[in-house]
Amino acid sequence: MTTGRKVLNALALLVVVGLGGPMAYRHYLLTMPGSSRAAVPVPATPAPAPSPTPVILASAPAPEPGTWEAAIAQVEEVRGSAGRVLVPDELKHYEDHRRFLAVQMADSQERSYRLPDGEADLAEMIQRGDVVEMPPLGDDYVLYDLGTDATDDPLVHYDPDSGKDVALFPSLEAYQAEDARLAQAAKGAGKPAAKARETRELLASFYEDPERREALFREHQAVTALARNFGGASYDLHDPADRRRFQIRLLSFIRPQARPVLLEIARGYHQRFGRLLPVTSMIRTQRYQKRLGRVNRNATPVELAPHTTGMAFDVSYKFMAPDEQNFLMEEVARLKDAGRVEALRERRNHFHIYVLADGPPPEAVIASFFDEVEAAHPNSAPHPAAAPAVTGRRPVSRALRGSRGR
Repeated sequence: MTTGRKVLNALALLVVVGLGGPMAYRHYLLTMPGSSRAAVPVPATPAPAPSPTPVILASAPAPEPGTWEAAIAQVEEVRGSAGRVLVPDELKHYEDHRRFLAVQMADSQERSYRLPDGEADLAEMIQRGDVVEMPPLGDDYVLYDLGTDATDDPLVHYDPDSGKDVALFPSLEAYQAEDARLAQAAKGAGKPAAKARETRELLASFYEDPERREALFREHQAVTALARNFGGASYDLHDPADRRRFQIRLLSFIRPQARPVLLEIARGYHQRFGRLLPVTSMIRTQRYQKRLGRVNRNATPVELAPHTTGMAFDVSYKFMAPDEQNFLMEEVARLKDAGRVEALRERRNHFHIYVLADGPPPEAVIASFFDEVEAAHPNSAPHPAAAPAVTGRRPVSRALRGSRGR
């Protein structure tokens, strides 16, 4: 590798890993193979002392129309409208909060959706055509900061039962070499040696079992094959910046049954306001869902999490004016009344929309998930009204109370 290439990789890693968040996703888009887009400018550090002469800063050039950058500039444009945000009942929580998740979990069970444990499972789903890719810039939507918390190593098998990550190896020889290294490291004392023993034991529980070992080899093959040729692009999984771009692209997929609903909502919004719909989340692996739950309270810990099905997507309303939000909620409410979606206006500036491909699941199946939802989300069940306290005194009538505080 040349010195110039090393410098470029170091700079890429700084942007993708060091800046994190929205900048990471934008770097992914701006560095996609074949992209001619310019890099997102980073604000300069202010000078330590002000200049005695006023300085007029030139405004940044407007992004070229029709580009991803232009769409994002529109998404983040400061604007307002008359009126206020009016949330319809269809996008509020049910009186029994458990029902919102239970409907989606019941639908997932009824339709037997396969949930990807990790990147390898998702890669296999992509290769089979179970999910379809949504390009970063569509006719009526734009992917907006999608997967910005994705930092996991794709060459790992996630075991949902234990919550452990198991390294993927291409062959038995590669595993045996790592086992020998860990055996040597385990001979020492202290935390490093203990960690080596723990890792060696975990790997052995998988790779010493012939059936599990072959499954892991197939997962390694699935991930590396997709990385070599992902729709004509290739990703070096040993390069942190490339690996991050690969992970983000994996999350830009959705099930084909959900895609038309996303496009229908996006088309109506675009036609009304001339802006592309900002879509922030689609399919997630169980591994990513679990890790996301540590930083995002909207990410539920239930076993059949909606986004892991590939039937859910989120839309950001962070920058939307009240009239935009109201229009969008009316459209989603219409779809919910027709039994086509389950939806909620969440906190943290997102609309969550789950597509019901065959209409709502049976009520008995929905109710069967209430206990699991409550276990994951305590206090989500409705509480019976408390009986009035017995004080031995007659309650004071409203007419006799003072007017202060009314």
